[in-house]
Amino acid sequence: MADKGGLLEAQQALSSLISSKRRSSGENWSHAFDMMASYLQRLGLDRELHKLSVIHIAGTKGKGSTAAMVENMLRQCGYTTGLFTSPHLMDVRERIRINGELVDEATFLRNFWSAFNNFSDGSTPESPGMPAYFRFLTLLGLKIFLEQNVDVVILEVGIGGRLDATNCIRSPAVCGVSPLGFDHMDLLGHTLPEIAREKAGIFKAGRPAITVPQPADAAAALEERAAVAGASLSIAPSLDTYADGTGSPLHIGLPGAHQRVNASLAIALARAWEEQRAAASPSTPVSARIEQLARCQLPSEYLRGLATVHWPGRGQIVHDPETTEAAPDSARLSFYLDGAHTAESTAVCADWFADCAAAWKTDAATTRHILVFNCQEERSPENLLTPLARVLAQRAVPIHHAFFVPPNSSYGKLGAREGPAELTWQSRLQAVWDSLPRTRAIALTGEPGAAPPLTLGKAAAATLPSASSGKSVLPCSAVLPTLQVRVRFGRADGVRCSASSISSHFWVAVARDGHI
Repeated sequence: MADKGGLLEAQQALSSLISSKRRSSGENWSHAFDMMASYLQRLGLDRELHKLSVIHIAGTKGKGSTAAMVENMLRQCGYTTGLFTSPHLMDVRERIRINGELVDEATFLRNFWSAFNNFSDGSTPESPGMPAYFRFLTLLGLKIFLEQNVDVVILEVGIGGRLDATNCIRSPAVCGVSPLGFDHMDLLGHTLPEIAREKAGIFKAGRPAITVPQPADAAAALEERAAVAGASLSIAPSLDTYADGTGSPLHIGLPGAHQRVNASLAIALARAWEEQRAAASPSTPVSARIEQLARCQLPSEYLRGLATVHWPGRGQIVHDPETTEAAPDSARLSFYLDGAHTAESTAVCADWFADCAAAWKTDAATTRHILVFNCQEERSPENLLTPLARVLAQRAVPIHHAFFVPPNSSYGKLGAREGPAELTWQSRLQAVWDSLPRTRAIALTGEPGAAPPLTLGKAAAATLPSASSGKSVLPCSAVLPTLQVRVRFGRADGVRCSASSISSHFWVAVARDGHI
């Protein structure tokens, strides 16, 4: 492999590290974690890792959003930050950020090929060999953060905690656990206490750990593991505890009521890290912020960090520029994006979409709500779609059309998928959706106040599977072959309505599984 390969070559090399085994099998997971010490030693990181000041964050829901808030608050305070998260949406460098920006291409490639060639060139029967995909990226992130001499690393756990590759950090500054729920149960356990114990595996002796209010059995399990590890566990104060000094409502850049819980954890983690920073290196600005927090007042840097945080794919709204006439909210086609991937998260996602729908300044009779959904086959579509439909029914928000679309990428390699997609799984998702009582009710035509039927132009109709193509009226649910098709449906040349004007609100809910 060339020392100076570009991003495409690096992407191909990374694809070779993706295991063909389903991660839910749990096969060799513990052994692979044990190998992290050898990998660190091989790269010479074992002697350097103590130089990183790490905020380590586990949890089922919201750990990525929490990490993004912590990073932005501390960056607003003037620190040089490193942020490691997963998965990425478009570019693998999204996982490794310096001061909020993707690591630059030159830095990424220099460190990538240094590590990759190190493992490739020196492979022997006695050596650990090449680390798998996530472990390699974790090592790469740590290597880059050390090279860039960042002040603080915000490190998001991949899966679980105890056996996650990120748990090679032996003495984090502070650990956090975001809200817990059911996910990756074949690996982590089938009860909340079992899952909580795995997440709490990141707790370390003498290091503070912070969580948010959890179900009683999960909270007890966290407390139990903290005691065993010798960590001090506390609950982050509610966001309502704090004032901003102006009396104005606290603004969080990420939408949804659930983000208030994530924000409370982010504040507590940033505060704990700054308190340690002040103890080691006294500073007037740091001391002033700590004094403000002690008075339950949020420093201006924290307020700015919360207000300006941006996290793509989490409660994100994208207005189509091709259908926007003036202000962004005038777009006739808008996308509401969220990577909800648990039953609890899809319910929260549905609530967020319903809140957005209630705020729209459009005529309900000329507005269409279109769901676009996909998840990996290892997940239960019933568990994800049922709470989503239930919340929509409770909020009286109809879904006029539901599209089930395969991802542009594949599980086994990075980059765009090659060739036509196999649509059997998407047909299964459609069948589940069509079986739900709420979707049957809202699929009826002619209901009072309903938008008139959408009709398709010939080009758009031709993109439907053969069973549906040729029909002029857009079906209530459909399996579509590509992501691009659904965009064309929403634009003027692909979707027509008998009304003079129609607004389409695409709600894209993609269970977050590392590729879209």
